[in-house]
Amino acid sequence: MVSPFSRKSSAFRLSDLRAAATRLYVLIAWLHVPAVAIIALDAHNPWIASTLVLAAVAVVATIAARVLPDGVALRLTMAGALTAAPILFVYAGRGAYQIDYHMYFFAVYAMLVGYVDWRPIVFAAGLTAVHHLLLDQFVPADVFPQEGLDRVALHVITVVAECTVLIWITQTIQALFTRIDALMDFTAQATAEAIADAQAENDRLRSQLTKA
Repeated sequence: MVSPFSRKSSAFRLSDLRAAATRLYVLIAWLHVPAVAIIALDAHNPWIASTLVLAAVAVVATIAARVLPDGVALRLTMAGALTAAPILFVYAGRGAYQIDYHMYFFAVYAMLVGYVDWRPIVFAAGLTAVHHLLLDQFVPADVFPQEGLDRVALHVITVVAECTVLIWITQTIQALFTRIDALMDFTAQATAEAIADAQAENDRLRSQLTKA
């Protein structure tokens, strides 16, 4: 099993891609910290709380990347860490550009394709849906200029459309990696058997020469 912080193997496999994605997501999680501070200051909103929250999220993401082996738990943790950013961006950017920060949710879904796993994408989309529904019920002005479940439904349709294609992409890439890994394993086994046969033949010939 390849750790997210281990060296790359000579043959690039799906595990290597996921490890590289984890390292990239940790970096992005830390970049979110100054980004949310800038967004809050630009909107003339309090910035300390949102910045501290995303800093804590980045710390959790870093620890998870170093401690957890590659698997569903690590991928969902990183998905949650990335999705926390647009949630805090929307909160910190209350004002004229608040609605625009919702677009970063879609960027997060696209970034999670790097895991070649549909589950982090669905998890991030689920967090987004819960976030939007809660805000629409309790503080609708923090979601849309005008409240209404019809606007939430429109966003849901958009999210489903994007995530459906992203999931199809991840499934296709995963199938390709599975075939490549199987071919590499077969090639390695065939090469090892050929080398063993050649070595056995050399030993046999050497034995005959010695007797002669």
